[in-house]
Parts: sequence; C-alpha cells; structure tokens
Amino acid sequence: MRNLKKMLSGLLALSFCIGLAACADSTDPEMTATTALTVEINTAELSEEDAGSIQQAASELLTGELENKTIKWFSFYDPFHATTAGNTKALSLELFEEKYGGEIEYIPTTWANRFNDLSTKLIGGDGIDFIAGGDLDSYPKGVANNQFEAFDGYVDFDSQIWSGVKDLNDYFELNGKHYLIAVQATSGQVVYYNRNTIEAFGFDEPADLLEEGKWDWDAFKNMLLDFCDTESDQYGLDGWFNEQPLMLTSGVPSVELKDGKLVHNFFSPEIERSMTFMNDLFNNGLVADKNLFNWTTHIEYIGEGKELFYISGLYEINSSPDIWTKTFGQPEDVMFVPLPKDPSADNYYMPAGIEAYMLCKGAQNPEGVMRFMECCIAASSDERTIQIGIDKQKNDYGWTDEMVEMSAKITEMTAENPMYDIHAGCPTDMYNLIDSGEFGIRASFINGTDWAVTREALVDAVQVYIDDFNASVELIV
Repeated sequence: MRNLKKMLSGLLALSFCIGLAACADSTDPEMTATTALTVEINTAELSEEDAGSIQQAASELLTGELENKTIKWFSFYDPFHATTAGNTKALSLELFEEKYGGEIEYIPTTWANRFNDLSTKLIGGDGIDFIAGGDLDSYPKGVANNQFEAFDGYVDFDSQIWSGVKDLNDYFELNGKHYLIAVQATSGQVVYYNRNTIEAFGFDEPADLLEEGKWDWDAFKNMLLDFCDTESDQYGLDGWFNEQPLMLTSGVPSVELKDGKLVHNFFSPEIERSMTFMNDLFNNGLVADKNLFNWTTHIEYIGEGKELFYISGLYEINSSPDIWTKTFGQPEDVMFVPLPKDPSADNYYMPAGIEAYMLCKGAQNPEGVMRFMECCIAASSDERTIQIGIDKQKNDYGWTDEMVEMSAKITEMTAENPMYDIHAGCPTDMYNLIDSGEFGIRASFINGTDWAVTREALVDAVQVYIDDFNASVELIV
C-alpha cells in the first residue's frame, strides 16, 4: 500500500467531481447520485509561463513516439475537449497533442444506451478505443462479456510514471491481468450539514468532533436521535445511496476482487456490524422516509434547518454558488465532514472514488490510449495544477477557507485507507439482487430488514453468480 498512499496524497487533491446530470440525457436518480467525472485543469486557465512550465515538467515523464495519432473515445460526455465547468481543453489533451501529435475523436452515445451501443460498435468492428471506467458499473462484468482488453502489454509498472499508480491498478486485478486503467484515486462521499442547525440544537459541530477524534457512528447516531421529529418536520439522514459509504467505513466491502477472483463478504463481522448499525438507524426513525416525499431527496431541507445530514459527493457544491446555496444555505453556514468512523474498526476507512478507463476489445489504437493515460497521470501530478484547482473552489464555487481545508483533510484521510465496492460492476442480475431495496443491502435503509434475513435471501444466489463469473473469466486468454 505504500505506493498507493504516495500516489493518493499527490493526486487526490486535484479531484474535483461534478454531477453529470447537466450533460447526460437522463434524470435517473441512480445516475445522478453515483456518477461523477474528474475535471482536469486546462492550460487556458494558466498563465503562459505556468502553462509552459507544467507542460515541460510533465513532458519529461512522457517518452517514445506514437505512429497512430488518433484514439476514439466513446461516451455520453466529453471531458477532454469541453466540460460543464467551462473548460475548453484538458491539460491531458494538451500534453497528448504536444508530445505525440495525438488527437481524441469523440464518438457520442447516451447514458441509457451506452452499453448496448458499445456492444453494437464492438461487433461492427468500429475500432472504439476506450471508455470511462470510474463509475465501476461495467467492471468486472465487461471483461466476462468480452468487451475489454487487458492493457498489461502496453505499460511498464516499474517506470517512473506508472509506479505511483501500480498498487491502485493491482487492487482491481482480475485473473492475473489488469483491465481497469486506474489513473488516480479520488475522494468519495461526505456528510453535509448546516451550522445554524447544529448550533440551534446545541450540538458539537461535526468538524470539531473530527478534530478531537470523536466523529464516529455513535456521535452521528446520537445527534440524529436528538434531532429527528417528523411531527415537527425535522428529518434525519437523507441521500440516495447511504448504505455503501457507511458500510465501507467498517473496512470491508460487500463485493471485491481478492487474488484476482470475485468474492462476497456477507459473512464478515464488519459487514454485519455496519448493516446492524444502518438497520438501527432506520428502526429509530433516523433515516428520512422517501416514501413521504414521492421517493425524492430534499437537499433544500439542509438549508431550511429541517434536515440534519445529507450524504453525497462534493460534486453537489462544485458549481456556481448561485446554484448550491439555494439548497444547502449560505457558504458560511454550510460545511461537510467525512463519513463517521466505525468505532470498532482498526482504522478510519474512507469510501473512495477513482478516475479510470478501459481499453475496448478490438481497439484500433491501444498504444495511443496508453500514451494518453500517461498524459492524464502527468497532468494531475503537478503542484501548480493543484493550486489552480483550489483557486477554482474559492473563486468559482464560492467555497470558504474551512471548506477547502476540510476537503484537503478528507483527501489525506482517504489516502490512508481508501475503500471500494464493485458490486455495481458485477453481472447485472447479481447487481440487481444485491442492490435491491426489497432483498438487498439497501433493504436495511428502505424497509428496516434485519441483516441476517437479507443475507439469507442473498448469499446462495450471489455465490452462484460469482462462481459462474469466475469460471467464465478463467476461459478468457
């Protein structure tokens, strides 16, 4: 993990996640709750001197020549040429153009049809080169579906540019090969709150509790117990997908890759502890009942003092303050902290995100993709670009100094003990079962189902899916 921590410390600070709802053609709450993209700093935002310096430093890490200059990017968004943040060209693309004379051809699809469209294009031999993998919703199942290629033959993990992300890539190794191209880790979900509400109820502020080493499940639950009163329109914990980040604070995901094999952890004491905690939150009326609100979240309740906590990503406030202050409140009143620590865990485990891509089966230019991946790594490792990102948080997003400092702290904490759960990228039937609000891990929050009951309903079927998946991957050469 030493290299992973080193890599995370340098790269996490550059991770600015924004919701994709504005650039997708879907309002599906699952998509808006789980999907984020990394906004890369582009050279248009730098002075001419700084831009040249960054490019020179990064280019020293980039070696070799590239015969085929064009790579084909297939997605429902294009973060390289233009982004919803107003950037015109990512620094990674600038480097790719400058060093290799490369170009990215954007082939659009839609959120809803992206996987079907990809299959059609792969069958048609269109030579699609790479797609996004950071959502972890197509990995590892896409490998068994023969959609992706291993990229081991195109990189040297002992080289200067790849050594820093070797451990991160090894984390997702499948059957002895690397398919998920991990460029950098990112911070995951946080807990939002409004300081006025905290003060009005006489609570210790979560940020202070974190500093004192007291921000844990117990403090989190006790504040919810004191606050919640539906008759007075006081609701506790809101958010679409609270189960996974809270589970990950126990230090064990529901599903992961171990020694290159897919496994579940349903019988681990850590999972049982976290699911029992979440079940307890529900049974005490501490989770906002979405059934009362036509199955919608109400972020604006944070700003109105009617809701105590909201779990989501920082993309919620990575936009113009004219947008997010209408829901969360004024900048000086809004704050966030990491997920509370599991008091029984041996470390402070943090849900983490990832910027990652995948090399498509039959890619026409795999060498070009891997050289571009190196440009992405180089672009995100310069201190000047990190500072530019901080300036963006303050000047464009209206963040306070305390928000910036807390984001940096969460970055450091995530670097120490990052956690991932890959159940969304498992075979579709398996994912639907695990994620079901009726039978799956979400049942604790939606129906208050006891974990032992949920596990009994899940484990046999999930094990069959896992065995079938592992067997199918074994057949892939």
